[in-house]
Amino acid sequence: MDLTAGQRLALDQLYRIVQASHGAVEATHVAAAADGYVEARVSVGCANLPRTEDGLRLRSVEAVTLLIPANFPFTAPSVHTRHTRFAGAPHINWGRHLCLYRSTATEWDPADGMYGFITRLLDWFEAAAAGELDRPGEPLHPPNAATDHTAGLLVIRRDAPVARPDGPWLGAAVLHRVNDIRCDVVGWLAAEDPRPDSQEQLRESAALPADAHIFLAPAVVTTKHLTFEYPLTARELVESLDRDHITPRLLLGLTGFVAHCNRTLLRPDADTSAEDDQETPAAPVHLLLGTPSRGIAGDGPRRTHLVAWHLPDFADQVGRLAANTAFSGHAYLAELGEEVIQFGTEWLDRLPTRWMRVYEARPEVTVRRDHATPAAWLRGKRILVLGAGALGAPVADMCARAGAAHLTVVDHGLVHPGILARQPYTDADIGFSKARVLADRLNRIDPHTTRVEALVGNITTRLSALDLHTFDLIWDCTANRIVRAHLERARRTDPVPWPHLATLMIGHHATRGIAALSPRGVTGGGTDVLRRTALAAHADATHAFDDLIDDFFPTTPPTELFQPEPGCSDATFTGSAADVTALAGQLATGVLHALAEPADRHAMATLVVRMPASPTATQPTGPRWLTWPDDTLATDEATGYDVRITPAALAEMRAEARRGARLRGPRVETGGTLLGAVDDASGVIFVDEATGPPPDSLLSEAYFQHGLDGVSGHLAARRKATGNISRFLGMWHTHPHTAAQPSATDRAAMTSLTLPLDDAPARALVLIAGGPAPVWHQWLTTGDAPDLYTHLATRTASAMSEPPPQQPPARLGPVQWWPGGYSLRPHGSVPVPRKGSRS
Repeated sequence: MDLTAGQRLALDQLYRIVQASHGAVEATHVAAAADGYVEARVSVGCANLPRTEDGLRLRSVEAVTLLIPANFPFTAPSVHTRHTRFAGAPHINWGRHLCLYRSTATEWDPADGMYGFITRLLDWFEAAAAGELDRPGEPLHPPNAATDHTAGLLVIRRDAPVARPDGPWLGAAVLHRVNDIRCDVVGWLAAEDPRPDSQEQLRESAALPADAHIFLAPAVVTTKHLTFEYPLTARELVESLDRDHITPRLLLGLTGFVAHCNRTLLRPDADTSAEDDQETPAAPVHLLLGTPSRGIAGDGPRRTHLVAWHLPDFADQVGRLAANTAFSGHAYLAELGEEVIQFGTEWLDRLPTRWMRVYEARPEVTVRRDHATPAAWLRGKRILVLGAGALGAPVADMCARAGAAHLTVVDHGLVHPGILARQPYTDADIGFSKARVLADRLNRIDPHTTRVEALVGNITTRLSALDLHTFDLIWDCTANRIVRAHLERARRTDPVPWPHLATLMIGHHATRGIAALSPRGVTGGGTDVLRRTALAAHADATHAFDDLIDDFFPTTPPTELFQPEPGCSDATFTGSAADVTALAGQLATGVLHALAEPADRHAMATLVVRMPASPTATQPTGPRWLTWPDDTLATDEATGYDVRITPAALAEMRAEARRGARLRGPRVETGGTLLGAVDDASGVIFVDEATGPPPDSLLSEAYFQHGLDGVSGHLAARRKATGNISRFLGMWHTHPHTAAQPSATDRAAMTSLTLPLDDAPARALVLIAGGPAPVWHQWLTTGDAPDLYTHLATRTASAMSEPPPQQPPARLGPVQWWPGGYSLRPHGSVPVPRKGSRS
């Protein structure tokens, strides 16, 4: 007998097990078997196993036969008995084969070899004796059916019916014929349900397109479990069903009735005569059989397990023989004609059972493979993807596979040869719209769950025609400043909160990626959050984001641009399909992680990801989150722009106001400089920082005059520190205990912007914090926002290169003046009563 090396190893291990078992395991015979297997007969001692009434009746010694494959240990052995005493028990296939592994791919360890296999065999006998082959808490072993691959494939998409307490469920399954070998179960009709009038009615109930081929199949669900392996002949099957009061006459009647319904549904012309019905093409008929055989052992009611019996010609012949029967209501339950009974009886004796392959996709018995992942957030959502390129295409694919209910892809570009290196398009797609090609492909992933729509054209124009409030999430994958600015402006001017917005970008060499997240209701969109990211990167004292600054926020524009095609092609990045897919996956997963958190934890955030570096690289790797709370919002009365004041800037104003109230008195005004930027495209004024009054400032209960000492140096330092992102923006001051409105003095000062600096812009923001006594006190005490006045003032008087010394306005008369900075003594000593007008 020629043995492979693997089989010699298996037998050597088996002999060692026998020697060490002290008689519990015996190997009595080894011989060659068919198909290159080696057969080893083994006896297992079972006399001392604990037994229960529910357990199998085991003999003191049970003989089994092992079949050892030629490529052992890379293929697991199998085991069967020479008898059928165990037939009908769980985990017994075809009456003889013991099922030791639910999945050899995950449970069989080649390193354990025969040691692990014999251990599993002994465990099986112990569980069989104790009646625990289906252990409590584990999935029940469903019945087996010897599937015939030529009989076709059935995908079950709708939850199955269950039998009534007093009898079986009888009716029909609604089948969608996908192709020549596959049908999908898309609905169920009980016997008492009204008969469908047309295919259109069935299509509408199943949400199928108008060209879908749809028909009915007879279906029976029994009240009890029948067997652990379905028989191979029709006669044996029908006899098993008869024990649950499903008689041959009932089964024949149901089959004939459904076949008759199909002939009516498939008739091309509703006015076709009964004689012409004989020429109507028959639908492929399958009998669906359900038993209560699924669930968790010892845990609650069982669910229906389904198998499908392919009936190639029988059902159609029964339908033709019964064509003259006046079916109405439950007429198929009545006595059938003798011709039908005779045909059916003869058929039962000669027809084999051809079991179809059945794939489960119904929610009641399947668990999605992504159910415990961040992608589960997408299921049932409406998603908008802007851009169908290197980032947008994989992100859209992820959304479709996650089960988004509706997906809209917007892009104006066409497929051209160069993008095939890293975008999911083919040579046949060249010259066609990216959005349409992508939508067509994604619509084929799961048409029962996800509908994908393509919009072709300029993205900003297309956005104007969409009702963005119908979406749950917007992915901006365009890496386009124009699109970002448009989104920021549209988002801030919309009175209704926008859906979540995620802005995705990858670096010039596809080694880094950024996802800027703006959850529903937060103050800033993608432009805002990316700006914050740049400021945070520049402010990081550990220099952990220096590579990010160079890649995404360089202080000088890059001089080397990658243009892969000659001529005026758009500059792009270098990177492979592996790079962009990996970055897209990390960024999308991070965003979905954040969205899956409770809504009250949503904040503006940026996820930074980096591709794995080489072993000798020193740059930081791995993901990193940056988060920011909401800004305080005000509106500029002149432009209607948003004024977004960061918590840090407002906190600095409050700290200075509290310090001034403590040292100078509760009604002495104070103020300082504002740093930030004005974004006219988005219509946003960003207030990043606020400083206190310079030392040469003049502070009183009637007026605040901003000094100049040290201001220029501080502004220059902050410009450099922020990469020129945050610059001189304007000035702020307080009106303690009174309205946050400009006085006549304030309005006059706006024309010259007060600060005659060489680099002062033509516009500056004037911000006044004030409010009546309760509001003002609450701000100083608890930090609740004060009343705010904001105005983007335009210079009308020219700035002076050498400003005059700071002097209080003569018209205010003698008042007590305080210097800015940290001085603790006022300039004057006699307070003067407040004037009727104030600043």
